[in-house]
Amino acid sequence: MKKILVTTSIILSAIILVSCGGKGTYFEQFSENKTITNRILDLNKKIDQIRVEEQGNLIKEDRNYLEYVYEVGESDSYIISYHFDEKGCFEVGIDGYFVEETNAKNVVDGIISEINASKFGSLKEDNFLCRWKNSDESVSVELDYSKTKRGEFIATIFANE
Repeated sequence: MKKILVTTSIILSAIILVSCGGKGTYFEQFSENKTITNRILDLNKKIDQIRVEEQGNLIKEDRNYLEYVYEVGESDSYIISYHFDEKGCFEVGIDGYFVEETNAKNVVDGIISEINASKFGSLKEDNFLCRWKNSDESVSVELDYSKTKRGEFIATIFANE
């Protein structure tokens, strides 16, 4: 009887471990489809090219605007929005909405580390806002993490003229 109980406990533990594992951190899930540095490369792409490449759930579409939602974890999500003009995409917005502060902070910390590692530009940080500009200042990235205590953050990638 004791062997059956031990064997059953091991099997149940293995099932729970397998079913709960494998998703990775929130930043890993956030980056699974496309990393933040790859989203910078979406600037100047035409709307039809973004439609083909984007893997999220399209939730809003206009002549010069696309908006996609991605699920993360059990009940969290983030939204990717694209703004277009005649030259192509000039702005990529990323809005994160998470239940727990720790998950939002995990994504924010991951974004900061990824952009810093990419040598995109030097970080300027002030009042819960991180800013980067590339060397010729044609592209800038802003990360507003002032609301991470509420599980929210906003990142915006701009093509500067």
